[in-house]
Amino acid sequence: MTDIERIYDKLFRKTFGSAKNARDFLKRALPQEIKSRLDFSKIKIEPTNYVSNEFKEGYSDIVVKAKLRCKSRDGKDISTDIYFILEHKTETRIKIFIQILKYMCFVWEQDMNDGKPLRPIIPIIFYHGKEKWNVPETFVDQFELDDAIKPFMLNFRYVMFDTNNWDFRDESNDELKENAFLYTAMTVMKAAFKNDLQIINGIFNFWYEKGFVKERESVLIFLKYLSQTHELPGNQLKEMLESNKIDGGDLMETLAQRLQKEARLEGELKGERRGERRGERRGEFKARRETALKFLKNGVDIDVVVKSTGFTRKEIEKMVETVH
Repeated sequence: MTDIERIYDKLFRKTFGSAKNARDFLKRALPQEIKSRLDFSKIKIEPTNYVSNEFKEGYSDIVVKAKLRCKSRDGKDISTDIYFILEHKTETRIKIFIQILKYMCFVWEQDMNDGKPLRPIIPIIFYHGKEKWNVPETFVDQFELDDAIKPFMLNFRYVMFDTNNWDFRDESNDELKENAFLYTAMTVMKAAFKNDLQIINGIFNFWYEKGFVKERESVLIFLKYLSQTHELPGNQLKEMLESNKIDGGDLMETLAQRLQKEARLEGELKGERRGERRGERRGEFKARRETALKFLKNGVDIDVVVKSTGFTRKEIEKMVETVH
């Protein structure tokens, strides 16, 4: 994952790791036939730290648990747990189907081992990439097969939320705007690959109108994101804030101090890592040298020692002098 991808991913997890934000997003993103059956008061973010390293490639970004009203096989009205896996994507890749399927199989195997019914899972893709999304909506459609064969194939589909097709200015977002953090996050992610300062100005104006500037920590999160994804200098962000009646001086000063502190801490961390790597290399060198000396003391041929330890013949010959 690149540095910029980490920035995108961090904001996504910060946003949708909140049950309130996940609930409000599901209300906006889900098709009516699912939305009308959900109990939105029962939304819960599920932990995903149980996913083993073997399945990290199929790891879901966010898992949301909810209650769904439906009918059982015998026609009775029931309420059952349903799980939504929210996958965050900035590139269009057919591989998404395999990633989702791996995760599904992993949790279903856990259900079977625990003697539980298989949980229903619906994938949701949140896409805010530059290119047009061109992955088929259903798994079976990636195969070159006619309709007579497709019913015999494994199949599932995902719910798609493509920010490129989402008009953040539309009146249908009025309810969504009541959650200022979520609305801001979705809008700035939409703008991630667009050099459109009007969108950013629109967000700042929205902050002023909603009084969101009082949520200082949240505002700083988004200003940091914008400065990193759009490479906007602090003075330009300050001017844009002030043009929307927001005091940008204090905010940008605080942001600059935090960025400097983070850069310093990151530098210290990199220094520690370099030191650890040097220590590891010194330890490895010492172990190889001890092995070479042991071989030489036991009369092992020099060519064999060279091949076994990775030292050059010249280095081994110098060691011979210390042995004898």
